[in-house]
Amino acid sequence: MTCPDGDPLDRLNRLWSQVLHGLSRPGRRAEVIAAYHEVKAVLESELGIDPRPLLATSTAELRAATEAEFVELLRTIQIRSGLTLPEVHRRAGGLLPRSQVYSLLKRGKLPTKPEQVRTFVTICGLPEPQVARVMELWATLRDQVEVAVSGPEDDRPFAILIVRRSA
Repeated sequence: MTCPDGDPLDRLNRLWSQVLHGLSRPGRRAEVIAAYHEVKAVLESELGIDPRPLLATSTAELRAATEAEFVELLRTIQIRSGLTLPEVHRRAGGLLPRSQVYSLLKRGKLPTKPEQVRTFVTICGLPEPQVARVMELWATLRDQVEVAVSGPEDDRPFAILIVRRSA
């Protein structure tokens, strides 16, 4: 069988590299999503493979050391789910307001409400052990942010003694 666009496996490798490359660069979301959907189509129609287990986020990928990395992880989870942000909002019902769906991925700051993070990643299709891992990351980062905001616990008021010399 000859495919008009070339060998499906070659196309798949090219598209997948575009997806991975796009994930590492800001401002390329539209290209990443388009390539991702094309990867899914190649897997399903041309190779007869169910893409869901192949494109899912692995537990090893669930890591974030900073707030920005956590938000990027949420973006990756959403892209791999194949759901658009409006679809995530619709599936959440009243649990995740539309503005919050966008805010989770646009602010670049750690989300403040754990139930919204849990709802978001659950709707995006993560299994419960991976949802638990994301929530563990969120809690760890939240604790780091709180410590940074409050400062060290041994901060105590101090006095400055000013001594004037007489001339």
